[in-house]
Amino acid sequence: MERTKQVLSKVFFDKFRQYIERRTGIYIDDNKQNSFKTSLDTRMRILGIKDYDAYYSLITTNTRGKKEFDELLNLILIKETFFFRDDRQLNVLTKNILPELIERKKEKEIKIWSAGCATGEEPYSIAMAIMESHLPDDINVSVYATDISEGVLKRAKEGIYNKSSMRAIDKEMLNKYFTHKNGWYYLNDRVKQRIRFDAINLIEPFFPGEADHVDIIFCKNVIIYFRLDTVKKVIRRFYNALTNGGCLFVGHSESLWQISDDFELEEISGIFLYRKDGKNKMVSVKKRSQQMGKAVNIMDFAYQRLPSSLAKKVAPHNTLTPQVVREKASQQHVGLMHKKDVSKWMEKGVPPAGVDNYESVLEDIEEVLQVDPKNAKVHLLAGEIYVNMGLYDKALRKGMDVLEVNDLSDNAYLLIGSIYYKIGEKEKAVSSFKKAIYLDDNSILAHYYLGNLYKDAGLIEQAVNEYKHVICIFETNPESKERLVGEVFTVKQLKEICTRNIELLASNQQKEEIGLSPLRS
Repeated sequence: MERTKQVLSKVFFDKFRQYIERRTGIYIDDNKQNSFKTSLDTRMRILGIKDYDAYYSLITTNTRGKKEFDELLNLILIKETFFFRDDRQLNVLTKNILPELIERKKEKEIKIWSAGCATGEEPYSIAMAIMESHLPDDINVSVYATDISEGVLKRAKEGIYNKSSMRAIDKEMLNKYFTHKNGWYYLNDRVKQRIRFDAINLIEPFFPGEADHVDIIFCKNVIIYFRLDTVKKVIRRFYNALTNGGCLFVGHSESLWQISDDFELEEISGIFLYRKDGKNKMVSVKKRSQQMGKAVNIMDFAYQRLPSSLAKKVAPHNTLTPQVVREKASQQHVGLMHKKDVSKWMEKGVPPAGVDNYESVLEDIEEVLQVDPKNAKVHLLAGEIYVNMGLYDKALRKGMDVLEVNDLSDNAYLLIGSIYYKIGEKEKAVSSFKKAIYLDDNSILAHYYLGNLYKDAGLIEQAVNEYKHVICIFETNPESKERLVGEVFTVKQLKEICTRNIELLASNQQKEEIGLSPLRS
C-alpha cells in the first residue's frame, strides 16, 4: 500500500532550514519549500523513514547523521558543472596573473584555492590550464580544492566523468588528459596528483593552513546560497586568507557590490576580478591602465542584464515569476510551470543571477513558444540565457527568430551584435550595433560595444564619440540608469570606465602625434 504523502508544515520547514543554515550557512528561501520537501521525501523514501521528525533526529543526533546530512546537501545544492566552463578566466590566470606573481614573489610557490569545487571540474581545469602554460620549471603552483560535501569530493578524487562534463573542453585536451572507456571519461593521474582535496565548511571559525596565505581564490556560484550577513563574513575571510595583491575570481553573475569594499575591482582582457589591497599591493587598475595604454572592456559583465526596455515592452501574459524560475533553476525539480506565470520574471529582463542549471528554465520557455511561437520577447529571453550558457549558435538562432517576428527589434540586433563580438565576427558586430542604435539611439550597450570595436580597430575619434554618447545618455536620461544597476555592475562604474577609456585613447593619440609609441599590454 502506498504511503500517504505528508505535508511539510511551516514549523518543520523552519526547523530544518535553521539547522542547515546553522551548520553550513546555506539558507533555503520560503519559495523553495516545495523543492526542499522533494529532497526530504527522496532521502526518507530511500531510508524507509516515515515522518519528518524521525529524519530530523537522524541527521542531528544519530551516528549516521553526518553522512546522511551530506546526502541531503547533495540534493539541495547545484552540483552541475563542466570542464573549462570559463576558459577566458583561465586564460587571464595563465597569461596575466601567474606571470605577474612569478615576477613579484620571492618564493617559488604559488597557491591557488578552488572553494566550492563540487565534483572537481574547476580545479582540474585550472591544473590542465597551468600544465599547458609551460611555466618555468622552478615554479611550483599548488591547487587546493575544497567543498562542504564529502560525497562530491569522493567523486572528484576518482576523476571519472560523463559526457556532460566534457561539453566545453577542446578535443585535443580531451584526448591528451582523458581516457574514454564504456561511455565514461577517466582523468589522467598526472592531472589528479596536482590537486589536494579537502572538506571545508566556509562558515567555520578558521580555515586550515592550506587555505591560508593563498595567492588566488576561485569561488564561483557558492555565495548565492548564503544570506547577506553570511556572505560578508565569508568574503572577509577570503580577503584575510589572500596574500597582499592576491586575486579573487567569482562567477560572472556574482559581484561584491554592496558586500565588500576591501577589494579593488580590476579588469584584465575583459575579465573582472577582485584584488586584495595591502602594503605591497599591486598597481591600481587605473594606474595599470595608464601605464599599459589598455582601455577597459566590460562586455561580459553587461551580458548579465538585458536592457530594461525589454521589460517595458513585455506583454502581461505568458510570463514566469522570479520565484518559480529560481526554484526550478536551482533544484533538480521536475514539473511544468504554469503558462500564465512567463510577466513578473520578465519584468526583470534577465536570467536569474547565479543560476547554473538553465535547462529546466529553457524547457518551460519552449513550452510557452509552442503555444505562442511568435512571442519575440520570449525568444529574446531564451537567447540571453543561451549567451550565459556559452551556447552562441543557439543564442544567435534565437536572435534571428526575433527578427523574423519583428525586423525592427533593437534588442535583437543588440543580442546578435554581442554574440558576433564574442565569436570574433567584428564586422558583423559593428553592423548589428549600428542597426540597434538606428532603432534606439539611447541604447547604452550598443554605443559602448561599438566604442570597444572602434577602439580595437584603432579608430580613436569614433571610439571616443561612442563612449561620450554613453556618458551623455546616463546624464540626460535618468531612466537609463536601470539598465545596468544591479548585482553585477553599477552606473557609476560604467561611467568611470568610459571616462577612463576616453582619457587613455586621447593620451595614446597624443603620443602617436609626437612620434612616441604608446605602451602596450
